[in-house]
Amino acid sequence: MTTPHSSPERSVVDRTLSILAAFDPENRTLSLSDISRRCSLPVATVYRIVNKLHAWGALERSADGGYSIGLRLWETASLAPRASSLVEAAHPCLVALHRQTSAAAMIAVRDGAESVCLAFVCGDPQRTARVVAERRRLPLHATAVGLVLLAHADETVQQQALVPPLRAYTPATVTDVSALRRGLVRVRREGYALVHNTFVQGRSSHAVPVRDARGSVVAAVGVIADAVRVQPARTAPHLHAAAAAIARGLRADEFARTEMGA
Repeated sequence: MTTPHSSPERSVVDRTLSILAAFDPENRTLSLSDISRRCSLPVATVYRIVNKLHAWGALERSADGGYSIGLRLWETASLAPRASSLVEAAHPCLVALHRQTSAAAMIAVRDGAESVCLAFVCGDPQRTARVVAERRRLPLHATAVGLVLLAHADETVQQQALVPPLRAYTPATVTDVSALRRGLVRVRREGYALVHNTFVQGRSSHAVPVRDARGSVVAAVGVIADAVRVQPARTAPHLHAAAAAIARGLRADEFARTEMGA
């Protein structure tokens, strides 16, 4: 017997797509009952499918129980020729950062106990820079951008990310949890992370946080090169300028979307 909310011809794929389609710019976070109502599906059906989507990473669950589109689904969707507002805001800043420092420039966000590189600019800084939409996952404990993101994450996330044994990518990778926690305190206090040879031998990285209009850290922008080129006295002014410019771009994009929706 069918319920008023369902019909036998709706396949699992149809119902799953219907749940994903329930989210839109005006409804970015939804409860199970909201999704049920918007999809005309029983709550029990929504609960079952949403749990699978959440486990895969297509949906993320907030502390209050609401659901929103997950970063892993964004990774898949970003294969389409359209970039997110963060990548769009970061693009010119990364190109400028690359030219100013002669180092590769990147921006990353945190997804659970990992970071995801959204864009990476490299090549000859005197010529046309090569912009790569990487969508590459990186460890939080072994990279400068990862340490910045982890330092500004809550305690639960830090506990999940710092579960021993941590992988040693090079002999210089810090895998001691106590030492890493002390390092995170230093990152928060000093406003940047600097690592040498911890992820790739012969490479150093320097990163700073990118904050939204509310002051929350939403990304980390960093440079990667040899130790000669990656020195805080040399790279810090350019990194902070890039982070500030990206933040302004995000605020402008949010304002534009708000105006369009008004």
